[in-house]
Amino acid sequence: MAIDILIDSGDARVQVRQIFGSHTGEVLEGNYIFALGGRTSVSDFAVWDGVTRIPGVILERRRAGEIYNDLKWQAIDPGLLQMGERGADEARRTAVFTARIVPIPAFGTKRVEIEYHEVIPVEDLKSFFAVPLRPDAYRAQAAGRLEITLELRSAHALRDFEPVSKLYPIQIAERAPHRIRATYEGRNVSLAEDFAIRYSLDPARSDSLEILAYRDPSSGTPLPTEVSPAPVRPEPGFFQAAALLSPAEADASAKSEPRVLIALFDTSLSMQWEKLERSYQALETLLRALRPSDQFNVLLFNTEVAPFSPAPVAAEPQNVEKALAFVRSGPLRGGTDLKSALAAGLAQRSNGEAYLVLLGDGGATRGTIHNGRLAAWYAQKWQELAEASRPRTYVFAVGDDANMPLLKMLARNDGLLEWVRSTEPIEFKLNAFIAKIGRRPLQNMRLTAAPDTNFDLIYPLEDSWFSGSMASWIGQYKQPAQAVFRARGLRGGRSVDLQATAALPERSLEHPHLPRAWARARVDALLEKIERDGEDRATIDEIVGLARKYKFVTPYTSFLAAPRALLRPRVIRPGDPLLRVKTDESIVSVVALFPFGLIKKLRYLKGEDIWQTRFLAPLEMADGTYSVRLILRDRMGRAYRESKTFVIASKPPVVRVKLDRDRYHRGDIVRLRAGASESTRRMLGRMYGVAPFQLRWNPGAGSNTGEFVIPAHLPAGKYNLTVTAEDIAHNIGSREVAIEVLP
Repeated sequence: MAIDILIDSGDARVQVRQIFGSHTGEVLEGNYIFALGGRTSVSDFAVWDGVTRIPGVILERRRAGEIYNDLKWQAIDPGLLQMGERGADEARRTAVFTARIVPIPAFGTKRVEIEYHEVIPVEDLKSFFAVPLRPDAYRAQAAGRLEITLELRSAHALRDFEPVSKLYPIQIAERAPHRIRATYEGRNVSLAEDFAIRYSLDPARSDSLEILAYRDPSSGTPLPTEVSPAPVRPEPGFFQAAALLSPAEADASAKSEPRVLIALFDTSLSMQWEKLERSYQALETLLRALRPSDQFNVLLFNTEVAPFSPAPVAAEPQNVEKALAFVRSGPLRGGTDLKSALAAGLAQRSNGEAYLVLLGDGGATRGTIHNGRLAAWYAQKWQELAEASRPRTYVFAVGDDANMPLLKMLARNDGLLEWVRSTEPIEFKLNAFIAKIGRRPLQNMRLTAAPDTNFDLIYPLEDSWFSGSMASWIGQYKQPAQAVFRARGLRGGRSVDLQATAALPERSLEHPHLPRAWARARVDALLEKIERDGEDRATIDEIVGLARKYKFVTPYTSFLAAPRALLRPRVIRPGDPLLRVKTDESIVSVVALFPFGLIKKLRYLKGEDIWQTRFLAPLEMADGTYSVRLILRDRMGRAYRESKTFVIASKPPVVRVKLDRDRYHRGDIVRLRAGASESTRRMLGRMYGVAPFQLRWNPGAGSNTGEFVIPAHLPAGKYNLTVTAEDIAHNIGSREVAIEVLP
């Protein structure tokens, strides 16, 4: 197994290459199950057929499953990666991913690649990151050879970097203020714990707004692996605004107030093994952190609710010990009536600052179980309480199968949410969770960007921010321009006003994770809408479209790795053609008369000072040049007639590619020449591990030429190099050639 980790400005890209071995005399289907954090997006997947890499393609979930099941019986090497193990409903409520690979030959091996991105939070200027390696609940797993490379980059100076996991003693190759590089290599390694690190950020540049941007004007071209590409449209730019909030000052006044903590502890059967141990550890740490002046109560719940005490008691040591003994003696049984537990928690009367702390997986099986209805019921009951009696709803979610959509909605009631997987180290997240009791997040924190007409769909990356954390937003911008960003809110009753000016670029490829991060934020908002209101076709279609365009797994999409020729043949679906007319400012009306009988009134676009309409040419129209008659009318009522021509071009470009050779070593320069139909306006080359590159007309060679370098880290094997051509009508044609990378 080889793991490459690159952490850049809080975004971790993790690439995992793993070889599975069969120790039986039968052909097997591998089922690789792993859990990832809640801020994670699986962004790439591939399997290898011998020495040939077969990349994954994002498809609608049901179709991907059907193709995989068809191919696995045909002595073909498919791979399928999806969220959950069953349908979309289960996938929306789990952090578990499954990768199915077939065939693994008798006493043979199968090579798999997975890439994911994870947003790393900052708590009190500290960050923690873990790669899940430890198997769940009393299972054992070992790697014959394990290699880990780590590179950590930060705009803020790094402090106190250290590995958390003891089984993987890393060797630090570079330790600079803004960059750390480290490696690990071992043989016959027992994967008994996750690989984890922690570090701190220097607060010297806190309370300053920093802007990252990405824009690739050529990214509107469909990927060569896309089986039914959408029409090419201008791509927006993407930005991320982030501010490291200065650490909290002394909160003595807040901490002197007595607190009342009501803990809801899940003792249903779904909480057995690791989940129960972690929940109990969280509860014990929480109760022992209370002061004697505080009060608490513990309510155990499964199908019934069992309180430790009829009313909250003082958080004195003897009461804490009695409560913990009460929890240890409580049996695990039955299902989960979460609604009754929440109602009982709200019924606990308190005279101080109240907290309702839920510890469990949030998997309701009795009473109201629909996420949207249960969350709406709780929000209504919470609002009905007097403002001074409303508890802050803190949720500590435990387990790979935690019902995060529901728990996130519950925490919106003046609270916060933290979640730990079944196997990851709990201490960092638990300590950060407990440290926020008695503290208030920044209030009404909002980001504005000017000019506002140039920005669209801006999302916060967290629901709440505390002092010492990283406040981040991500959004789109339409055109390159100078922009002013402003983040404002309240911290401890004092105003926070952070400003930054940035030149949003026409082209910048420095932060390639931003488009996917924005798409993930958009999909998260759509998934929450589904949890509240139920599924609808338009929302699901948007989720599928975003996942395919920006390449990541969702509950409604999966990665399918199969030879390109076995997928459905490419179907070009050009969009409705646009007719755009620039006129004198005196013109108030434009009507187009098309040669096939269509009459269309054009609409004036004030922002572009142009008239525009869409039209659909009949299918039977042959390719060629046609005339359209325009009738223009000015303010005085005078009419003018003009004729313009347009071209119907429905055939995709025919692409021809020639390499100087077909076998290369890492570090070699690959030079290629390509030709296409006369109407071609742009050509792009793509290969795994290489940034997309343009091929441009070279008069000396009499063709389009381009070159790239075989990356030094690219594993040996066979790869497909794809050249895509786009013509003036936005038709797409492509050609694949094989390249062999030698050791």
